[in-house]
Amino acid sequence: MLSKADKEILIKAVAQCIPTYTMSVFRLPLKICDELDVMCAKFWWGQVGNERKIHWQRWEKLTLSKKEGGMSFRDLRAFNLAMLSKQGWRLLHDNNSLVFQCLKARYFPRTHFFDAKESSNCSFVWKSIVAALPILKSGCCWRVRNGHSIRILGGKWTPNYPTNAPLHLVKDEVREVTVVELIDQELHTWRADFIMDMFEKEDVEAICRIQLSQRHVEDLMIWMHQKKGMFTVKSAYKVAREVLKGGRVAESSRGCIGKGIWSALWKL
Repeated sequence: MLSKADKEILIKAVAQCIPTYTMSVFRLPLKICDELDVMCAKFWWGQVGNERKIHWQRWEKLTLSKKEGGMSFRDLRAFNLAMLSKQGWRLLHDNNSLVFQCLKARYFPRTHFFDAKESSNCSFVWKSIVAALPILKSGCCWRVRNGHSIRILGGKWTPNYPTNAPLHLVKDEVREVTVVELIDQELHTWRADFIMDMFEKEDVEAICRIQLSQRHVEDLMIWMHQKKGMFTVKSAYKVAREVLKGGRVAESSRGCIGKGIWSALWKL
């Protein structure tokens, strides 16, 4: 007779780990994810064969972290998207790789990866990567360096700001201008007067707070949910869960109700 601890280990280390490699390349159909969840739920509550036992909690509740009152079982749909977003992150940063060059030539030859779309005759691998784009768009932000790669509108480049992008543009004729036009190339400082003419006061303050590099280096895409700006599947999984819920991805100052209680219980 297996204990709850034994079942937890088997579910996390075996049942939910077996499809990991597949989920890193392909997006699993929702039906398969649901069937895997059903099998894990039946095993957790002790069902054998066709017998029926009471499921005292919904599986969605058990996929919450232990600090939130769940069991930290994986949400397979969110984890699948997190694994695929890792492939997208590699496409963003390794532009010299063979896979990037092939995919760019085939699916987004004249646009940025974030502007790529799914076509009618595209491969299933590309469809899977495109499905993870909302995760990357929610978690990525440009780090301004020389400003050549960043459009003033249409991209995130103002960290520590509600939308991570300017909210109000005064002059519509500069919509396609890149951020380099806002930087004094000799002094490596913001052109404050020019920025004040283009944006509202709140946007001006947010832009001028961004520290500029004193070297002429390329703009860098960073991951906002890690202090060092590097992508991790763990943080992408949290973003994916919020995106699937339809909620806004942000840090909450309030946190989860009862979080301290659950933490104390698990430490006993």
